[in-house]
Amino acid sequence: MPYQFIFRRAKLAIAAPLALGVTAVFAPGAAMAQSYSPDVLQVSETGAIAFDPSPQLDLADGGAIEFWVAASWSGDPGYDPPVVINIGPEGILYQVSVLRERDGLVFANANDEDVFIADLSDGNLHHVAVNIMQDGLEVYVDGELVGTSELMPMSLPSAGLFVGGIEPDNSANLDGAIAQLRFWSQPLEQQEIVDFRLRDVLDANSEDHPAAEFLAAQSDFRAGELLVVESMETLP
Repeated sequence: MPYQFIFRRAKLAIAAPLALGVTAVFAPGAAMAQSYSPDVLQVSETGAIAFDPSPQLDLADGGAIEFWVAASWSGDPGYDPPVVINIGPEGILYQVSVLRERDGLVFANANDEDVFIADLSDGNLHHVAVNIMQDGLEVYVDGELVGTSELMPMSLPSAGLFVGGIEPDNSANLDGAIAQLRFWSQPLEQQEIVDFRLRDVLDANSEDHPAAEFLAAQSDFRAGELLVVESMETLP
């Protein structure tokens, strides 16, 4: 049965040039035979971008964050470059960053952080999925479970969602690329992560994502937008 999403286009809160050149390449072992190519934000060129807050992005009650990331730096930048940050006046709801040595990921909230080891040092795009369960996190890199944690996003007021950093002038931002950012209102199964990391949620050429009804938002970096799902409709 065919479906369509009704999206609300989240307002871009930080102005940044969005002429995006796709120069990052996929990691070995990714499903290169498939024709799908995720939309890529070259943070090295644009600087950080941010979007207005939305309840669908808070995730304190569970869900998932999915994205591709390429870490292009070589020397120690002196900080752990951020991929996505949801922050408000009372602190960080959640933040996912790449370790400065490119040997893993950090998940943080206003009170604590935890580290998940994975080799991201080749400069290629790698797929990351963070499942937010009732009792903690599962973190997957390129479809493989790399760690778990008891941390959860905080239930705090949000001032906005930041992608690639928090300053538009490249201060403490990610040097590299971020692609196909998706938010879900329910955790994903590992096989769903593997099968759909290089497919659209609604696939005109095959089956739709089994968790399509739980999609909360997805990026359209080519247009400089974050598309927040308002409803899902059945087509005749």
